[in-house]
Amino acid sequence: MKFLNVLQAELIKLRRSKVTWLSFLIYALMVLMAGFFLWIMKNPGLAESLGLLGRKADLTVGGRTADWSTFLGLVLEMDGMGGMIFLAFMVAFVFGREYADGTAKNMLTLPIPRGLFVLAKLVVTAAWFALLSAWLLPLALAVGKALGLASFDPLLLGRIAGELFVASLMAFCLCPLVAWIATATRGYFAPLGYAISTLVLASVFAHTGWGPWVPWSIVGLYTGATGSGPTLAAGSYVVLAATFALGLGLTLRHQALADNVQ
Repeated sequence: MKFLNVLQAELIKLRRSKVTWLSFLIYALMVLMAGFFLWIMKNPGLAESLGLLGRKADLTVGGRTADWSTFLGLVLEMDGMGGMIFLAFMVAFVFGREYADGTAKNMLTLPIPRGLFVLAKLVVTAAWFALLSAWLLPLALAVGKALGLASFDPLLLGRIAGELFVASLMAFCLCPLVAWIATATRGYFAPLGYAISTLVLASVFAHTGWGPWVPWSIVGLYTGATGSGPTLAAGSYVVLAATFALGLGLTLRHQALADNVQ
């Protein structure tokens, strides 16, 4: 019962925040950007006359044809690395706002196990991120149909939907570390800096033999966002699970030992 009360409070805070609704707009812009690249590929002459770089857009999608497979693949890639970074921002907001708003000291004095606050915030973040990822599919369908892309296949859509789910789950395994940094440093800036650093690490290690064993590179390798690289191994999923467990353990431990003057 206490957990449900805490969860309800977190949901209310999230629903009333403008950041929540802004995130859906950002994801819509992400799909529109993918559609813009495909539009340039389909209309290179018109794009050139407008001063747009058709060649650059072509390179962005690896020189493939402007069809549904390319478009949905690009959306998947954006959800991979972009989603991983955006999820870090979400977690930094959910956990860091308690310190920015000065409510952390009140939260820590409530007669409720502190671990419940951590779990509730992670559940709320997971639900938020799941809705954002699901939001991509109808948006992609609408933009793809508006572009008049060829070779639509329901099986392709089903496969991309499954890969979006797996990529989102992979990205979520990395977020407890962000939560720990946000609570340990009592704010937004350190976890946001950490998120940007992991993007750099993901790009660097993805093209080495270490890629399948570096948590942040695994998401990019799975979605293809980091380009060609080594194939993921079964141990890659173990690394993600271990990263999730480590971050969760550190966050729970910090909250259990934190004093109420934060």
